[in-house]
Amino acid sequence: MHLKPLAAAVLILVVLTGCSKDSRSPADALKPSAPPVAVSPADGEAGVRLDAGVTLAFAKAADRAVVERGFHLISEPDMADSLCPDTAMVHGSMDSLMMSPGMMTHMDQWHHTPGSFSWNGTSTQAVFTPQSWMDPQTRYMVHMGEEMVQMMESQMGGMGSMGGHGSGAMSGHMMLHFTTMDTTGGHDEHHK
Repeated sequence: MHLKPLAAAVLILVVLTGCSKDSRSPADALKPSAPPVAVSPADGEAGVRLDAGVTLAFAKAADRAVVERGFHLISEPDMADSLCPDTAMVHGSMDSLMMSPGMMTHMDQWHHTPGSFSWNGTSTQAVFTPQSWMDPQTRYMVHMGEEMVQMMESQMGGMGSMGGHGSGAMSGHMMLHFTTMDTTGGHDEHHK
């Protein structure tokens, strides 16, 4: 008897799990789990409105304090800040900073975009709204620090195919990017 790979996997699951009161199908084990958070604007999105907020939609209730400590929005111009309070810090490009935990901590502390959070009643959705409109034609990074990523993993399951994870020393962090819209077309352009 020759079975197709999926049918064989389901058959193996049925044999291994046997009968139980669990109403889930053995095939459910083969389905990818939902990511712990969906972020909007999405990673790689371009043409983001200047007045947009960043929405975090969590799979389960999130710890608000951890999210508000661990989430930072950072723009490329913020990384080139000539008024940095730490004159010993040498800022590099967004891509190079993502490889250094010390530099990301510095960016989070001194160079993040200020703003505020609003939450739904069940703590499953937060919107970060920048204090002022974002800059046009600018690359932004959403940085979720290690404590926040650990909270999501422990409370909501594995990170699955979220993407955006750092690598090396930054493997416990998540970084996503988007670019704001081009407003050179005139005043009405930013309202689209």
